[in-house]
Amino acid sequence: MGYLALYRRYRPSGFDGVIGQEHIVQTLINQIKGDRLGHAYLFTGTRGTGKTSVAKIFAKAINCTNSKDGSPCGKCQSCIALSDPSNIDVIEIDAASNNGVNEIRDIRENVQYPPVSCKYKVYIVDEVHMLSGAAFNALLKTLEEPPKHAIFILATTEVHKIPATILSRCMRFDFRLVSTDLISNLIADIYKKEGKEFEEEAVFAIAKAGEGSVRDALSIADIAISHNNGKLTYKDVMDVLGSSGEEQILNFINCIVEGKSGNALKYIDDLCLMGKSIGVLCKDVNALLRDLIIIKACAEPNKILRLPDIKLNEMKKVCDKTDLSRLVRIMEIFSEIGNSLKFTTSPRILFENATLKASFPQTDYDISSLLSRITEIENKIKNGNFQVVDKNEQSTNADIQIKPKLSDLSEVELKAKITNGLREQNSEMLLTIFQKLSVTVNGRIVTISVLNDNDFDYVDRKENKDKIIASLKEFAPFELEVKRSRENIEKQEIDDATDRIKKIFGDDIVVIKD
Repeated sequence: MGYLALYRRYRPSGFDGVIGQEHIVQTLINQIKGDRLGHAYLFTGTRGTGKTSVAKIFAKAINCTNSKDGSPCGKCQSCIALSDPSNIDVIEIDAASNNGVNEIRDIRENVQYPPVSCKYKVYIVDEVHMLSGAAFNALLKTLEEPPKHAIFILATTEVHKIPATILSRCMRFDFRLVSTDLISNLIADIYKKEGKEFEEEAVFAIAKAGEGSVRDALSIADIAISHNNGKLTYKDVMDVLGSSGEEQILNFINCIVEGKSGNALKYIDDLCLMGKSIGVLCKDVNALLRDLIIIKACAEPNKILRLPDIKLNEMKKVCDKTDLSRLVRIMEIFSEIGNSLKFTTSPRILFENATLKASFPQTDYDISSLLSRITEIENKIKNGNFQVVDKNEQSTNADIQIKPKLSDLSEVELKAKITNGLREQNSEMLLTIFQKLSVTVNGRIVTISVLNDNDFDYVDRKENKDKIIASLKEFAPFELEVKRSRENIEKQEIDDATDRIKKIFGDDIVVIKD
């Protein structure tokens, strides 16, 4: 036989070889020891977590005549018979390709016959959720009243697709995702048996890439063995995983943190030219941001990340340039577009827009972004990186304040501040009139232009001018000037000239045209 994949060669032959599913293994062992076997079992969970392996071990264990701690001995007559692929006492059925009602009818007919060389006849139905509605109905009666010698083990990754009538007749076991540490230890043991030298960080990176699936991790480990003939390094694993642009992604995030949006967009272009799709790029950015957040939040982050020291130090330099709130917000921005990328016709534009949003926290009014901006201001004050003005000659450090500039405000901002100030002072009449006025600033002079003579007389009152000045007290000292607008003056001059002409020539002769 040719080369056998690692996940097949090292498939566990006993319960002691199953990792990460102790809650299931212990229950099944106790059932075997106590002779309390059910007639139907449902194994559900993510791919590669051991459903089929446990089903095969369980099928052997319940037929073994000399089991050891509930596991099959592998030496008795039943174990030897079940090791033969042609054995008809343990029948594996792929429901994905045998999902019709006729296949299930065949099972109903054959299940009545007793096992040939074993105590129990076991049917392992993989991907059972793929059965048709008619096939489920045909299976239902068999599960409800099976013969004493028959046991059904149904395996699925999508338990929500199985009818409730089937679920209620099965003992359900949920397989968990396997921890990265357990997968890492398994791969390390396999590499030692294979005579492959490796770095611990490399093996941990493979286990991490498996995302809780032992089979996925072993498939990656299988590829990594062939990547080179020497010692397997962390960089080798990154190349195998297609993450060779990891340094560029870190630089990309660094540009976002520093607010260098132009450089960040250039890195997007470089990464796309390397062949990375926007969807994969978004996933990689979120994965690296997660690592940065762990570095920022944990005292000993490498107990979780298991990164090479050089890479860890590079990531710490990026973390030192920002705070945790900012990193969390950047990750939220890129996570939000993850699902949108699947439905847009312009994924790159969507990703670039998210990059610009993350680069400019001053345009983002999310609470995390605001907290980050406040922290940045606090750090500037702490480091003395700002211009101050004393309240008085005896001011202390506690008395200093940042001096705002009136000239920095636009007309809209200036009018908004006065409006808010009048609203706080409950000056409803003045506030109503002020909405129609225009405000300009020239140096330290604030000018309010009024069209209507009555409005001018009201706004120009001392008490009303004081209220406007109070609305801008943070910019004091400054001068407030209330004047008639040029449009009003020109209109008055035209009216005066019209009256003089009418007096000279008479109202019946003079006609005013627009």
